[in-house]
Amino acid sequence: MKQKFFLLPLLLIMICPKGFSATPSLDAMLAQLDHYLMKSSDYVDKKESRIAEWRRVLGKAVSDEKRYEASIHLFEEYKSYKYDSAYSYAHHSLQLAQRLQNSGYIAESNGAIVFCLLSSGLFKEAFDVIGKIDISHVPLANKISYYSLYSRLYYDIADYNHEAPFQDEYIRKGSLYTDSLLTLLPEKGMKWWYFTSQKQMKERQYDACIYSFKTMLERKDVDPHTEAIIASSLGWVYGEQGDKDQALTYLIRAAIGDIRSATKETTALRVLAGLLYERGDINRANRYVKSALEDANFYNARQRKIEIGSILPIIEQDRFDIVKKQRNVLIGGITLFSILFILLFTATLIIYKQMKKLRTARQTIVERNQQLQQINEELSEANNIKDEYIGYSFYLNSEYIGKMENLYKMINRKIAAKQFDDLRTSFKESTLNNERDNMYASFDETFLKLFPNFITAYNQLFPPGETNRSENNSLTPEMRIFALIRLGICESERIAKFLNYSVHTINTYKTRVKNKSIVSNELFEAKIMEIASVSPES
Repeated sequence: MKQKFFLLPLLLIMICPKGFSATPSLDAMLAQLDHYLMKSSDYVDKKESRIAEWRRVLGKAVSDEKRYEASIHLFEEYKSYKYDSAYSYAHHSLQLAQRLQNSGYIAESNGAIVFCLLSSGLFKEAFDVIGKIDISHVPLANKISYYSLYSRLYYDIADYNHEAPFQDEYIRKGSLYTDSLLTLLPEKGMKWWYFTSQKQMKERQYDACIYSFKTMLERKDVDPHTEAIIASSLGWVYGEQGDKDQALTYLIRAAIGDIRSATKETTALRVLAGLLYERGDINRANRYVKSALEDANFYNARQRKIEIGSILPIIEQDRFDIVKKQRNVLIGGITLFSILFILLFTATLIIYKQMKKLRTARQTIVERNQQLQQINEELSEANNIKDEYIGYSFYLNSEYIGKMENLYKMINRKIAAKQFDDLRTSFKESTLNNERDNMYASFDETFLKLFPNFITAYNQLFPPGETNRSENNSLTPEMRIFALIRLGICESERIAKFLNYSVHTINTYKTRVKNKSIVSNELFEAKIMEIASVSPES
């Protein structure tokens, strides 16, 4: 089954009263234990199947001998699983044994009752029953069971009663029974190692019992239930020595063994929960102690309920405190987040408005820049035209003054010589026309320097066949009108004076040209103004 692991947020770790940091191996083992806890129902189902099978055997049994065999097997299945059923089958087995008058069976079934009483913490009742057991004429197995029960009885009382000198006396008596027991067992056998290690543990010979326990764990014949008991004992010993990591390791192993054997009469998970609680892993400790309580309730042994009841409220209170702190932190976090959200929203709104204003300002700047660029271009063009035509004007004026000086000299000579006919002949109309033509030619030359693509661009405004042809790189009269318009001289009166035409003629020319164009009359002059000039840098 796939496991999901959750990391507590840093904030929750900060408020945890005790830090918890397991080694990677412990983390892996705890994850494995969680895995087995989720699968515990599978092992319980196997246990219930075995129980059901022995119940069928008991129901079909035709003799008390067979009934006893089935009944004592049912006790074995129930003794670490469900107290009430185990106790019931122990008494049932005793009844069958008494009916059979079998001393071995009687001793075995009384031993089963003692086991149930021990598991429930009913020590006086256990002493009463075990004291009635007669082992003088019983098989070796029954004697072994008898001494092992006496040994456990005194050791359990010693664990329950920590008062000196009673505890030491209980341990001493338990060890005496253990010594008697060891004489009956094959040396170095599984049971011999087990009871040897139990005696060493109770007598606080920790190094020796650790060796004994580990020797048993290395054996191949160790079953999950026995493995759980051994690992749980090792966990307790390491805990007494202060080695919490080793204690955790073996208690985890013990808890897994209990799950695999469907054991409900167990202490490993409860003790493990206590150690995890000490380390600050409150949530897992709470989960484990509740699982241990479920097992104790299922087993229904008073002693186990009391043991768990002593730690559960403490863990629950701490868990409640943590949850409360987490809730307070969460509320504080939500409040802080809400404030931050409001501030962020407000800031975003302000920024949005500022950005909107900025976009508007940028757009205005762009438009202004475009306008300035256009104005600069126009100014540059105007400056270029001005520079060109100022030079041209100076040249014409200089030439004109020179001609006028020569003319005055000639007139003075003619008048002085009284050559009036020659004077009249010198002033012909053709001479003025030639001067005007020269002026137009100079204008065309200067204009085309400024607008070298004017003729081409001008002709593109007309359909094929309607283009105006010019000769010797000069302008036609129509072109000259629009050339003056391109220079910014838009009034027909000024154009007429410059070209020596009437205003009517100028207007006629303009209308005729526009009508021939592929451009609407309203846009024609705008297209003329779009014809680019050559910048001074070109």
